[in-house]
Order: sequence, then structure tokens, then C-alpha cells
Amino acid sequence: MAHSRIDGPSHLEPPAPPAYRGSLRIGERVVEKIAARAAREATGTAAPDTKLRDPKAGVKLRNDHATVRLDLDVPYPGPVKDMAGAVRQRVRSDVERLTGMPVVRIDVVVGRMTRIGKGRRRVQ
Repeated sequence: MAHSRIDGPSHLEPPAPPAYRGSLRIGERVVEKIAARAAREATGTAAPDTKLRDPKAGVKLRNDHATVRLDLDVPYPGPVKDMAGAVRQRVRSDVERLTGMPVVRIDVVVGRMTRIGKGRRRVQ
């Protein structure tokens, strides 16, 4: 049985400059999912044994920048201001890294405080 080897496309022309290749549009729903996941990861590391509701994110996109609103639970007792700051930092970092879109504002609304250690049962 004979095998043939095909090298890369050496006979093709180089790709067109980036400006002529097309465009990319990232929808609000995609940015909402990225923001919600980043917020969930930020709050989950603060109290891993606490059952918190999943954060909800709303996003407005204007002129290629994002404004984010997060509704989330935080563990109690705990520094709410510090938690909100950590969530903002994580959301801004993840959204900008994954989309290349600057985040100009992040509003955090704390809907509920949940006592640390409640919600997940440990088997002994």
C-alpha cells in the first residue's frame, strides 16, 4: 500500500491582510456567560463549602466596550466590599482576555448573604 505525503499549502497565496478577512461580532449573551462564570469562580473560591446561587449577569455592548451588571450571593460573615472587588477584578480580566473588549463599568448587586458552611453536606 502506497502512502503519499502532502506538505503544507506552499502553492497557495498568503492570506489577505486582517482588515480584508472579515469581521467578528461577539454577542451580549456570550459576554454575559463569561461574566457569570468568572463571578461564580471568584465567589466559589472564597467559600468553597457554601452553597451560593449562580450569579446572573447582564451586559450592554456599545462602541466595542462592555458594561456589566452582576447579581450575586456572597458568603456571610465576610467582607462584602472585598468580595465585590475580587469579583469585579476577575470579571474584568476574563471578559477582556477572552473577548478583547474593554469593560468600562461593572455594577455588583448583592442579593443575599449565605452563612458559610451551609448548603453542602459532608459525609464522615
